[in-house]
Amino acid sequence: MLSEYGEFHPFGASMSSHGEIQWIGAKVEGDDHPPAQELIDLLTENFKRQAAEGRLRAAGICYDALTVPPGETQKKDAVCCGLEHCVAGTVDVFIPYIKRTGGAIQ
Repeated sequence: MLSEYGEFHPFGASMSSHGEIQWIGAKVEGDDHPPAQELIDLLTENFKRQAAEGRLRAAGICYDALTVPPGETQKKDAVCCGLEHCVAGTVDVFIPYIKRTGGAIQ
């Protein structure tokens, strides 16, 4: 998505309490390009509800972000995967990237 379109809408994935994996997207009715935070909030609400019902073992949300990599001072584009597990806790993983000429992603 990054190399072809230069961006992507936030999306998620979950693992049910039985180990089934499901990809999940979010949509705001009537808005084809809602702010990313609205989509992240919708996904988060959905995962919290399912977790409270005991239906989730793990969940994650992937989105385009800005971060300051260790040892640097400037913000850089990054893909963030926010991951949460019912036993192991929460972690946000940031993978910085650079958009090269012609759309290539490094």
